[in-house]
Amino acid sequence: MKLKYCCLMLLASTQVYADDSPQKVVVNGQTDVEASRDFVAGKLIISRKTLEESGQQSVGDALRREPAITVGKNGMLGLLGLPGYTQMLVDGQPNFSAIDPAAMDLAQVEKIEIIKSATAATGPFGIAGTINIIRRKAARKAMTQLRAGGTTASGYGGANAMLMSNQLPSNLPLSYNFMLNASSRTTPSAEQYQQTQSLGTAAPTPQLRGDSTGVNRMETLLASSDIAWTVNPGHKLSISPEATYFGVKTRGQEQRLWVDSSTLSIERQQRDRLTSVGLPLGWDWTVSPQSSLSLKARLNRTRRTTTGQRMEDWSTEGDHLRAQDQDRDMTDRLLDLTFKTAFSDGHDFSAGLKLIRNDSDIDYTDLIDGLPDLSQAVLGTSNHTRVAQHQFFAQDEWRVSKNLSVNLGLSTERRTHELDEGNVHNNPRFSIWSPSAHVAYKIGGDSKRQLRASVARTFQAPETGQLLLHPSINPLAPCYDRALCGANTLDTADSAGNPYLLPERSLGINLSYVHGLGASSEAKIEFYTRDITHKIGTELTLENVAWATVPRYVIRPANLGDAMLRGINLEGRLAMRDLWKTAPNLDLQGSVGYAHSELRDLPGPDNRLEGQLPWRAKLGAGYGLTDVPVKLNLDANWLPGDWFRNNLTQRTYQSSRFTLNANANWKVNATQRLVFSIDNLLAKDSNSINEYYGANQTLRRYSNNDAYTRFSVRLEMSL
Repeated sequence: MKLKYCCLMLLASTQVYADDSPQKVVVNGQTDVEASRDFVAGKLIISRKTLEESGQQSVGDALRREPAITVGKNGMLGLLGLPGYTQMLVDGQPNFSAIDPAAMDLAQVEKIEIIKSATAATGPFGIAGTINIIRRKAARKAMTQLRAGGTTASGYGGANAMLMSNQLPSNLPLSYNFMLNASSRTTPSAEQYQQTQSLGTAAPTPQLRGDSTGVNRMETLLASSDIAWTVNPGHKLSISPEATYFGVKTRGQEQRLWVDSSTLSIERQQRDRLTSVGLPLGWDWTVSPQSSLSLKARLNRTRRTTTGQRMEDWSTEGDHLRAQDQDRDMTDRLLDLTFKTAFSDGHDFSAGLKLIRNDSDIDYTDLIDGLPDLSQAVLGTSNHTRVAQHQFFAQDEWRVSKNLSVNLGLSTERRTHELDEGNVHNNPRFSIWSPSAHVAYKIGGDSKRQLRASVARTFQAPETGQLLLHPSINPLAPCYDRALCGANTLDTADSAGNPYLLPERSLGINLSYVHGLGASSEAKIEFYTRDITHKIGTELTLENVAWATVPRYVIRPANLGDAMLRGINLEGRLAMRDLWKTAPNLDLQGSVGYAHSELRDLPGPDNRLEGQLPWRAKLGAGYGLTDVPVKLNLDANWLPGDWFRNNLTQRTYQSSRFTLNANANWKVNATQRLVFSIDNLLAKDSNSINEYYGANQTLRRYSNNDAYTRFSVRLEMSL
């Protein structure tokens, strides 16, 4: 019996109680556009109804349709054309799950909130804004849902299945849900490349050419539960355990041919296995009709094991087998206390304290031909890191009048690191203060016509991995003699961290005007600026290192100096039936963005922020057929080709990208839905150029990466 109880508790998913911003009453029947109009900071809402009608399966798929969301060329999602600067939260908290929030199944999601600035409640991070995913919680109703689907791309298949049930025991103040989710997907990859060298002002001459192919298989198994107990009308307890398995298996081959006829053949395989168990607890106390107190606690344990082998056949060096294993144990702890109250004069006040601690232990095993790789062990074969975060916020949202609302807040964090790598110890630490102010003015008291202004100090903290000195030695400039390494080249640089990194600091301003055209239609124009100091990028330098007898080229993260960004966005949504009631059931949405950015301490041209493009465009359409219950959705995304400068010695070009996705959402009956999807319908290969500048030489690598179209089908049932 005890074993059965423990197994039940491991059906896990974090369902802690929603976001930390002042709660607004959302009237049943409101559209997403109407629900978004009452937030001073310009919060966008994607409701449960919209997510269901989108025909999408994951959070990432749904967000790609949203006009406010930027999709980078690497597929990363973000805001304001800055995917790497967008904070993504789950229930107002950092994501501790083993699963990327963008991969979360929409069956788990109640709604998604988007803010293109920062509020005190969302914290001091998110220079471009915040995406907050609110999970579905145990509800006072009984229901069961089942999803199953399959997918294929270039002959490689995948499958997924999800079972979710919400139960309400009779005569008990208790409700609970559980979810089981399993998926498997195989993705192919192929790259062809060539490299040239220019000495001085001489014309480029070929150096080498090659091709690489690979297959990546991802497997996920998630079990989750949320149990809510209403102790009395003023107190509610919740426990939401979770258990996750995430595995990735990769295999591939690579062939290289130099102009002097020397060759290299590589066969590689790697397996990542990650298991995670989390135990979130929640207590909500309704102190009075105007005030509430929320306490959240979480303990999360994660173990990740990576094993890899690389067989190298050099025409000059012979055969060598490289084996690299890594074992990592992580423990995350969180305690979050939030108080909210409303005053009769229009003030909604909230304040909170959050404590987070992360502990991690990593063990490395590096072998060459069955013997220890001494060059990789110069900083030891293990490390321990501890990160402690202490956060506080206070926020007041004041309804000054029918026309004017103001949101003022302050958030702060102190973060300390303890980094132990062999005999090397580093203790990076920083404290940040993030004030924010937002003003919303309803013209003539009409919520459909609003002017908004926001100003906020925000930050981008370095990740712990960027601070660790443990090197990753480039396998194309290997150290086979079990001694310290020799020389490498610009294009075969090693990589290592930098414990002296400072957090990026930004002062951001957003000015916008929204003009509502109907319940689901509006037009928006937004101007934004970001002034960033201590911009984090990379430096490629020739330096003396502990793992080599001669200087080697190394890429490290570094603070590159100051940067600025100026941009303007035009967004629109149009439901044809907002214009006239007998119009076709057609919805249109889209956006166009223009921006200019500059890294002031790097020489031009092309010294823009990485990932930030001079322009971008999106267009989406949804059409509901009249004779059958089918809705057709089409989404297009345009990104131009561009050069950007990584650092003083490296420049990169990425070709333009156009993606077209489509799906058909057929409501078979009241309990069944069938969805057909095509992703990257007009698949086009992508091209890139990497330039490296050294002493009197320039290296250029030209690459072509194959693209694939993916087909999917999914059946959804309510049981």
